[in-house]
Amino acid sequence: MTATLGVCVFPEPAKNAPRVVRHANYIHEILGHAGLCYETLDFEALPTAFQDGLRVLLTIGEYALPDAIKAPLTAWIKNGGAWLSIAGLCDMDEILGAVPVAPSYVSWGGKLRSLGEGYFKVTQEAHPVFHNLSRPLHFFGGITVEATSATCLATVLDAHGNPTATPALLENRRGAGRTLLLAPDVTGTVVHIQQGIAVTRDGISSPDGTAPVNDGILKSDDGQVLDWLLDRDEVPGVPGLHLFLQPIADQWQGLLLRALFYLAEQQNAALSLLWYYPDNLPALGHLSLDSDGNDPEQAYRLLEVLEQAEIVTTWCIICPGYEREVIEAIKQGGHELAMHFDALSEDCLWNEEQFDHQWRQLCQLFGTMPVTNKNHYLRWEGDTEFFKWCLRRGLMMDQSKGASKTGEAGFNFGTCHPYRPVTPDDTVLPVYELTTPTQDLLVFAPAEIAPLLLETVLKQHGILHLLFHPAHIEKEDVARVLLNAVHQGKARGLSWWTAQDITQWETARRSATWSVSPDGIMLTASTEASLSCATLLVLAPKASELKINGEVVETSCVKRWGFSFYSIVCDVNGGESLQIEVSP
Repeated sequence: MTATLGVCVFPEPAKNAPRVVRHANYIHEILGHAGLCYETLDFEALPTAFQDGLRVLLTIGEYALPDAIKAPLTAWIKNGGAWLSIAGLCDMDEILGAVPVAPSYVSWGGKLRSLGEGYFKVTQEAHPVFHNLSRPLHFFGGITVEATSATCLATVLDAHGNPTATPALLENRRGAGRTLLLAPDVTGTVVHIQQGIAVTRDGISSPDGTAPVNDGILKSDDGQVLDWLLDRDEVPGVPGLHLFLQPIADQWQGLLLRALFYLAEQQNAALSLLWYYPDNLPALGHLSLDSDGNDPEQAYRLLEVLEQAEIVTTWCIICPGYEREVIEAIKQGGHELAMHFDALSEDCLWNEEQFDHQWRQLCQLFGTMPVTNKNHYLRWEGDTEFFKWCLRRGLMMDQSKGASKTGEAGFNFGTCHPYRPVTPDDTVLPVYELTTPTQDLLVFAPAEIAPLLLETVLKQHGILHLLFHPAHIEKEDVARVLLNAVHQGKARGLSWWTAQDITQWETARRSATWSVSPDGIMLTASTEASLSCATLLVLAPKASELKINGEVVETSCVKRWGFSFYSIVCDVNGGESLQIEVSP
């Protein structure tokens, strides 16, 4: 028996051959973080999957399918199957309702036409796939096609925002089945936006003077790839200030998930997933605190404010750190002690030797090994090498991708979710990045952005990460603004976690495995980790009841990504399996 959803990453073209997708296997990171139940399929085994109960197929990339697969794929779709193809026609023009567009000039090695850089522009706004999509989405790469029988749901804007007739999303019907062709390279786009490019020199400053990143200091934002003009929005009530208010990488992932949910719903196929958070939480809040200066009086004052807020936080401590009495007070408050790597101060160089030296100092001061790091001033050099420095020392979360200047506050790396980075050779590193979208409200950015960030995080079911420095806590109204932001988050259902809490939960959740048997879907927790109050979501439009381990369970209905899911909250103990049955 095959899972309802099957995912197939097509083989890469030969070297020096054109390709329209990058990091194709990162689809497993995207779907893994979403918690979806699916089966990985080898393309040669597709005919068997079509016979074993597969209902929805997701493929990544362009690959000329052999007749031995084309014929059963065609028959499967006409009999009610649903196919989402990412950046690939796969010699299935009739089924997908489109044909490839030839290069404008036939050149050596230039037979496959890429979309290049551009924007995804919705043309049929009422379609369920476009829920909460409020702006054109920046993309990088993909396949250029022309519609034949398919309906065009979205088109391409070029890299300057000019309209074109090129389709970006096509829907087609064949017999009892349907297809979606999503032309842009989703995996490559998500990785490119989340990680940016390698930092080897200063970036280009914004033309409005609000983000002078060309400042003689290499930082993570020198590698950001989003556009100053087309990817920022004006902040209401703050004339002249434009920020990255939309997490574009998250929106791409949401678009992909909604496309899968739409196909499943239309074909009456059930999909299950393990929700991001326990207790059906809609999102999380996270407060990090950078100890720059290590002033004890400011630290004690901030601890008083946090006691009023009734939350726990992550304190990123810069060497040489606070006196031991302050460190103990932070521990007593239930807060996390984390590393704040300094490669900015005099004699603090950017190299692994310096990183190791500071890490050892902090381990001795804390009496334990930290789990989280944020680089002072968001310093960064190179590509993914720094993540390996962290891994070699047991640091499982970094927060150094983010905004060092006011005009790039928000989601300049396109995400409010923790993600695992991928190296240039496509190796996924087992460390999380949680970006830093803003710093001290009122000091670094106006307080008006707090509710905007909160609203966006709720729409994307992400994490509202706010950074404050103890050095600013005694400035007028900073404490009030901090408390207001926390209380507003709580009022909207956010629970405030430390970075260590986030890391532990995400690791335990990602270690749970899905399997399929003749008796139903099986979710098994890792033998090392339990999931207390785990939330199971089931998309089953015509289900009459759900059973867990043979027992009918009460469910509630929740809206996620614009779709209605049955929700079940239960404990999943380490090594334990839950059998989920969906009755029609």
